[in-house]
Amino acid sequence: MKRTHTLSALLIGAAAIIAVPTASAACDISETKCAKNGGKCNIKFRNVTAAEKGSGGGTDLTQSSSAQMVKIKAIKENGNKAGNALTIDSSASKTMNMDKKANKNFDKIRITSPSMARVEGVTMSCADVQNVLNGSGTCKVFHGYGPYGNESFEYQLGYNCDGGNTSGPG
Repeated sequence: MKRTHTLSALLIGAAAIIAVPTASAACDISETKCAKNGGKCNIKFRNVTAAEKGSGGGTDLTQSSSAQMVKIKAIKENGNKAGNALTIDSSASKTMNMDKKANKNFDKIRITSPSMARVEGVTMSCADVQNVLNGSGTCKVFHGYGPYGNESFEYQLGYNCDGGNTSGPG
């Protein structure tokens, strides 16, 4: 009888250990150049929505000028934000600390225009984030239009990053 109770207790304990969620980042930046060199892993975002050209290359968008505020937030797999978002005025720049976002299990970065409903946002994948961190760590956010046909939006934000040949959408 004691053996049965001991075995049951062991099985319940093992099941509890297996059921405990592990804390690992959905987007692993530990193998990026900045992390391996012991530095801070940051991405500097520049809002160039007021510029007419210079940033649309490598995307499906034709860059056009429409000065606007942009909001940049790291999001988790479930769509919830991972930490504080950046709000960047036109022609300004701000830096996002990706180490802090990794500690909050971010999955990707979402870039939107909170004040312009007709401008579709863009999402930067984990692979793009890793490429940027392996490059210069600088991205430009721009406004453009694309060959969409009968979509619900006419304009979209895009990004073009100096490091890692990273851009989107595309």
